[in-house]
Parts: sequence; structure tokens; C-alpha cells
Amino acid sequence: MYKNIEKKIFDYLSKHLSYERCEHSYNVAMLAVKLASVYNEKNILKAQIAGLLHDCAKYMTNERLVNFFKKNNKNLEYFYEIIRFSPYLLHSFAGEIIARENFKIKDKDILNSIRNHTLGRENMSILEKIIFVADSASYDRKWENAEEMRNLAKKDLDEAFFKILKRKIGHAISNSVFLCSQAVSTWNWYVSNNKKNT
Repeated sequence: MYKNIEKKIFDYLSKHLSYERCEHSYNVAMLAVKLASVYNEKNILKAQIAGLLHDCAKYMTNERLVNFFKKNNKNLEYFYEIIRFSPYLLHSFAGEIIARENFKIKDKDILNSIRNHTLGRENMSILEKIIFVADSASYDRKWENAEEMRNLAKKDLDEAFFKILKRKIGHAISNSVFLCSQAVSTWNWYVSNNKKNT
């Protein structure tokens, strides 16, 4: 289904992203593949593709991201909230569109993994949680406890996911910055459902 797509993705990332962002994307893909094998995901290539493409729209400025959605009439919940307070969050949603339109990816699990790698959503799939965790705990991440989260993810993906989600929300609160309603909905769903995907 995705024959020869890796070269096309590598070419795209090399052309559009900085060296550091490319390196991060490769690291996310490597960890995602590792976690996918641990959790018996049937198609490891899906984890690699989602990991590589999760930040494929990061080259866009905030202004370009906003115009991208306005121009294409893309319906997006929380759009006006996001463009008012944190337009960079649009990169996840733009990345899903690029994956679908530029790379002809139709697999909903891959697309959702790209779309929700920053804010999460209710009732995420295993692959979505893998990309969410791999993005925050990839091998290039140097924040305190990043290595601990990588190791935890290989033993308990749900617990690693919940701790990373908690860290993201705590970071926003402690720094008095915008916390998107989608992240709040994600948090509330997982707290209400005992942190597990049911």
C-alpha cells in the first residue's frame, strides 16, 4: 500500500524542515517503530510513517498556518480559540492534511496519529498514543525524565501517555499560558476512564 513512500517522505522533510526538525522526526519514527513492535501493532510501517510525518507542517509560520486553514475552508473545532492564543498548534492539523493530500495516505489511524500528537483526543488508539508519547520522549529529547518516559512506555504505554499528558497540562498551567480546550477534553476523558483506553 505504501510502497516507496519512505523516499518521498524523506525528500519532503529534507526540503521543508530544518536539520534539527528532521532529526527529531527520524527519532520519533524510530521510537514509534520500537513501541509498535512491543505492543504488537500489525503494521510497523504505519508507525514509521506517522512518526516521520507528525511534524511535516512545522516549516509553516503561524500566519501561514492560519491562512492555510482559512484558504482551504478546513473545518476545525477550536479553530478560533487556537488562532487567537496559540496558532502554532495548527501544525498537527495541517500535517494530517499534508499526509492525506501530498502523500495520498488514507489510513485513518495514521492520519489521526498525526492530527492528535500534540493535544490528544478522547479514546485514542494504540498508534495515536505511541506517536503522542514518541514525540515527547524521542531519543533527541533532553527534558528531565525523558529517558524514564521512554523506558516506561516500553512497559506501560497507557501510564507513559497519561504522565506525558499530565506534564504538558502542568507545564501550561505553571507557565500561565494558553491551554487548548481539546487538551482539557483529553485529560477529562482519561481521568474519567481510569487513564485507560476502553
